[in-house]
Order: sequence, then C-alpha cells, then structure tokens
Amino acid sequence: MLRNILKVALAALVAMAVLPVAAQAAPPSFWVMSYNIRYDNPDDRPDWRARLGPMARQISFFSPDILGLQEALAPMVADLSAALPDYAHYGVGRDDGDKAGETTTIFYRSARFERLLAQTRWCSPTPERPGKAYDAALPRTYARVVLRDRASGVLLDVRNAHLDHVGAESRRLCAQQIRDQAAWPGARLVVLGDFNSAPGEPPHEGLTSGVGGLRDARDASPVVFGPAGTFNDFSPGVPPTGPIDYVFVDRALRVLRFATLTDTDGGQAISDHFPIIAQITAP
Repeated sequence: MLRNILKVALAALVAMAVLPVAAQAAPPSFWVMSYNIRYDNPDDRPDWRARLGPMARQISFFSPDILGLQEALAPMVADLSAALPDYAHYGVGRDDGDKAGETTTIFYRSARFERLLAQTRWCSPTPERPGKAYDAALPRTYARVVLRDRASGVLLDVRNAHLDHVGAESRRLCAQQIRDQAAWPGARLVVLGDFNSAPGEPPHEGLTSGVGGLRDARDASPVVFGPAGTFNDFSPGVPPTGPIDYVFVDRALRVLRFATLTDTDGGQAISDHFPIIAQITAP
C-alpha cells in the first residue's frame, strides 16, 4: 500500500515539473516575404515567361507563410497562383479596382490562416476610389488582409504597398496613411513592400519614428544575411546600393532572422528586385 501511495505521489510531482515546460512552449513563428516581381514587359531579358518557373521554384523553396507582391499584373498573379496551390491570395488592379493595372497582391497559406478582411486602399485623400494623387506619376495602392492563425489564434494585420517612384510627397503621405489606418482589434501589424526610398527618408521615418512606430525587420533582426540593397536592375552581379524594399513589424512582434535573397537562374536575375524574407514570432 505504501509503495502504491509513493508511486502516485511521485507521478504527481513529475507532472507538476513538466507543466511549466509545456506552458513555456515556443510561440508560433511565421515567415514573411516581400517581392517586387517586375511587371510583364516583353522587352525584358529575361522576360516573364522565362522568369516565372524560377520564381515559382524560389518561392516554393523558401515557403513563406505570407508573400507580398509588387508590380503583379492579374495574369502574372494567375500564373503564380497555379504554380503555388497551397496559397490563397487577394489583390486588385490599381487602375480600376478590378483587373486593370498592377496589383499589390498578398498570398498567404490557406491551411494556416483564415482571412477575416481584405481591402485595397489608394494613396489618396479618397482611398476607397481608384486614382492617383499628390505628385505621384501613377496610381498607388496598398492591399490589406487580416489573417487569423488557425492553430494559435494570433491575428495579423498585413499591409503590402508599392509607393511611387517619382513623387516624394506621394511616398511620404502614403506611408503616413498606412500607419494612420487603425489596426484590426487585437491584431499585430506587418507592413511590407517596395517603398522606393532609403532608410532615413520620410516614408521610412514616418513608419518607424515616435510612439507606436514600427520596426524595420532588418534592423531588428539578430541574424541578417545578404546585401542591404534590394534593387538589382537585372544585373545581379553588380552590388545594389541600398534597400528600397522592406518588412516593418509592430513592437509586439519579435524578428528572429532576415535575409535578402540573391538567387539567380543560370546567372540571370529572377526579377529586377531581390526578394526579402523575415522570420517573425508573435509572443
């Protein structure tokens, strides 16, 4: 009898010792990639037909949970969607809010995430209506999706932007618009895209400075790989001068690692931008 009592007591002590370990299980992490995939210009060498296969294989290999594209025309989105069957996506054309013009499409793993919201905003005083504003050369948008991790319940408010390549005021105000739009209740904010500007310039400062500012994932990461520069102009052997593509995260998130991916296919660039990827955890 005494031996049985001692066995029960020992089992209870072991269970109590294990409970804190289970309670301290690692928080969920997810990989986010931003990729300006260069619009389908038939004069490019390599052109989209040549780049599609290597790009799809590159994305599949790194297997991001969330992928923000810039310069993605609707047929290009359809091509990648067919090549990446594990992903759902959302994005609309900047010219008409439907199929016309480049999109800022967001792909996400449909088995992992439930989509709670999807919307596009134009960088404009009338953000729900297609059009260009300020000193922009072209209409500029950011896509937004709110995702719930099916396993952990973590909420992510993801915004993917492509800021103007000409208008400095448009870039500044669009970055401010992205920051000023209230996050989904309880969600952690992730902003990614091609901002056509360097660290220290107004778009970057507008997103990262002050109370409630976001963090540049490259700066926040303890592990960084690859060059800082992200625009290669289809010359992957020439070191790029500096970053214009970014992942920004709110301060409730922790960045574990960050990389600029300089893969080529037979020595040829896969796009005129290198993609960037970050592993992020939600404590």
